[in-house]
Amino acid sequence: MKEIVSAIIFSFFMSTCCLGSVISDIDKSNIELSTRFDGTSLLVFGAISPKDKRASLLVEVVGPPTSVDIRKKVQIWGIWVNKKIAQFKNIPSFYQINISNPKHPILKEIEYQRLKSIFYDFLKKPSISENVNRKVHYHNELTRLKKKLGNLSTFEEKVNVIDNKLFSYKVNLPKKIYPGTYKIKMTLIDQEGIELSKSEQSVNVSKVGLQEFLSSNSKNSPVFYGLFSVIIALFLGFSAAQLFRWLYR
Repeated sequence: MKEIVSAIIFSFFMSTCCLGSVISDIDKSNIELSTRFDGTSLLVFGAISPKDKRASLLVEVVGPPTSVDIRKKVQIWGIWVNKKIAQFKNIPSFYQINISNPKHPILKEIEYQRLKSIFYDFLKKPSISENVNRKVHYHNELTRLKKKLGNLSTFEEKVNVIDNKLFSYKVNLPKKIYPGTYKIKMTLIDQEGIELSKSEQSVNVSKVGLQEFLSSNSKNSPVFYGLFSVIIALFLGFSAAQLFRWLYR
């Protein structure tokens, strides 16, 4: 038994030494969402030791899961409505990927495979009679929507690597992000896209203050949340009426 365990440890050690390794860290592990939150950034840094100097470093940021509906305007009884035609379930609410070598020979293939594995494969269609062209249309529409909202970017920036040893990368998070755990994955790949080594960090994004109060009550106490919203609306309306009456009297 000892010989087997020793062989496994030795094999793992040799594979790491032969292929390379990644060590990483981040400058913050918690982000608070308040009413004044206007986006933020965090720094990813670390060291790599690739045995192949042509190896590249991928950095991915994967947000908590959510669902996205694809809708289309249709006319029903003379009224135009947005009808749900497809849905992507349990896909990352935020995704960003960049690489240290923008001229990697199979960059387009890497992008497609990543998007396929975390987005396209989770398409749930209302109808089972959809053809391949329609699926591609749904994929393109999802990509367009998420890029428009700033929740998807692919190879728009370069990961900084110094002397093929030290690396750093600045992750910019937009104003509208979902609370939850954001995973930051560092992957060392060769010229063929084969993974050589990995490292992963996580950032917890949580709501605080009024944001947390409203979000928690909207889910756990919908009746209270509804009454509270009505009271606030009446108070603001009454206050505005009194203000205008005082200004124009």
